[in-house]
Amino acid sequence: MIDQATGMKPGERYCVENLERAHQFPGFFQDGKYYLGPELLTAIGWLEGNRFIYDSLDAEGEPVFPDRVAGTISNLTLNLVDGTSLQLSPVDVTETFTAPVNDPVRPGDEPPPLTRSPISGPLRGKVVVITGASSGIGRAAAHAFACKGARLVLAARDEQALFETLDECTDCGTDAVAITTDMTQSDQVKALAAHAAEFGHGRIDIWVNNAGVGAVGSFEETPLEAHEQVIQTDLVGYLRGAHVALPYFKKQGSGTLINTLSLGSWVAQPYAAAYSASKFGLRGLTEALRGELTEFPNIHVCDIYPAVMDTPGFRDGGNYTGHTLEPPGPIYDPERVAKAMVACAISPRASTTVGASARLAHLASYLVPGLPALSGWLTRWGLDRSPGAQHSSGNLFEPPSGRRSIEGGWRTPKNRTPVLLSAAVIGLLAGFVITHAQRRRH
Repeated sequence: MIDQATGMKPGERYCVENLERAHQFPGFFQDGKYYLGPELLTAIGWLEGNRFIYDSLDAEGEPVFPDRVAGTISNLTLNLVDGTSLQLSPVDVTETFTAPVNDPVRPGDEPPPLTRSPISGPLRGKVVVITGASSGIGRAAAHAFACKGARLVLAARDEQALFETLDECTDCGTDAVAITTDMTQSDQVKALAAHAAEFGHGRIDIWVNNAGVGAVGSFEETPLEAHEQVIQTDLVGYLRGAHVALPYFKKQGSGTLINTLSLGSWVAQPYAAAYSASKFGLRGLTEALRGELTEFPNIHVCDIYPAVMDTPGFRDGGNYTGHTLEPPGPIYDPERVAKAMVACAISPRASTTVGASARLAHLASYLVPGLPALSGWLTRWGLDRSPGAQHSSGNLFEPPSGRRSIEGGWRTPKNRTPVLLSAAVIGLLAGFVITHAQRRRH
């Protein structure tokens, strides 16, 4: 039965047939909703009567259309609010919908030319699993892979935030699904892999181990269950991810495992013992896996070592110090880690360091044997001067409340990175001199 207002039949799909505007509307209408791809779980547009509500955002996060009303549909014609009329035509349900990616348009810029060409590049159509995709680095990585044309399987505990990430990714015109997953639960990780393989028609091309939590506090005052939860997520969770992904990689003869480590993988983090144990352990895990995979030259294990990133982690993590927490500078944009992940997916490399302070920490781990003692002293000094706060388990055992995001809001407009790096260099040199002097006395 044809809808008298729109001209559409139930169960059929309709797309914009005007090539010059198809970039703006790359998806399809079906049963009163608008989708960017046939695999999506949620619509990003819908019809209210014959009004087309299109939930599309610009580069500043603002709606493209006033009150989100893009126009009206009547007799298979989309009449936009700017007066343009676009014809809709029925399409076969087996067709794949893809869209190109252009640089985001900022206020004052000329809009990019419209084109029907699909997203091109080496990641187009690749099936990418990203854990911890609801906020921080994982959410940034989801955006980065989506805008390269990858087909995404997004995983996290926070269902609402996960589906927000899904909607953001589909703005790039890619296919994506969201699977609520707790990486401390082996059955859920196995189910995640099964869903991903089904979504990829038997393939998983890239698996990004990224979900992570943290607990800060003196070792004995931090509850044992908090230590265990950190290790279950940050170390065993990665092992679970690798354990379910590698069989698919071996079966298809290729695949890339990307692990988010930390500068804490080289330099122990006093007052975060379980986190340090996890990150140091991940180095051993990945090196062991590489040793086993020598007969599979097209299977890669890539480690990303970020410096301190501007994510919600310090705000959301467990805090047993009795003081407020603030990340030490310099603090970097998490988008840099996302770009490094994409680069590894395209051209795999064993280790990638993101941020000058991470490279400095790596060097210092070899040059300054007394670095953990120096780090412990600096941490105590900082905590003693911080305001008091109640102990909290944060996001250790359940997702945090409030809106999730990529950034934590720790960076200030004024760039203090050069000053802080200089101070770090001086501190490291001082530590080296002190350690060397102590050795000579002994």
